[in-house]
Amino acid sequence: MVRLRHSPPVFWVMVLIFLMFTGFAKGQQIPQDSRTAHALTEARQVSDDLSNKVRDLLFQELKRGGPAGAVRVCSEVAQEVAQEFRTRTGHSVRRVSIKYRNLKDIPDDYEHKKLETLNLLNRQKNLEKEYFDVVEEEGRETLRYLRPLVIAPLCLTCHGPKEQIPADVKSILSQKYPDDRATDYNVGDLRGAVSVKIVLPSK
Repeated sequence: MVRLRHSPPVFWVMVLIFLMFTGFAKGQQIPQDSRTAHALTEARQVSDDLSNKVRDLLFQELKRGGPAGAVRVCSEVAQEVAQEFRTRTGHSVRRVSIKYRNLKDIPDDYEHKKLETLNLLNRQKNLEKEYFDVVEEEGRETLRYLRPLVIAPLCLTCHGPKEQIPADVKSILSQKYPDDRATDYNVGDLRGAVSVKIVLPSK
């Protein structure tokens, strides 16, 4: 029989980071329209790629330098991964939040409205792991895809109540992000979402 109470601390760190980037609820169904279905597959893949790469780098930084080093991964590496994807595919992917840290994470009007809805659903315990719509933007049908990100215990080191954030982390945040709004979260709060935008091919 496995005795979880004797599991090493690193095991629980891995579990918490996994939960931070993973959803459990059933997502929306794959649409019948082949264009939308293909775009949705792409959106899911890049969302996985972004989450997995940031998670892996976060592991490395936590082992090497602790939470202070992890700040760079969460706030900067995600931007690098997003830019790499945009360059390779021409599509848009980024992390967005109403309570943003990096100015590049400020949501557009669509994302802002959706995040407000997701926050309400999260409070009602009805949050699913993904959401998507096909909308018209600049005369083109566009897939808008959001994968919610929820605060896990480990996240509180950088995103929890200000008085509980370690001094070295707080110092880095104040230097790099003087307009930081991404604090005072509690475990289970909606942090934001991975947002993907793909223009659909013409029919």
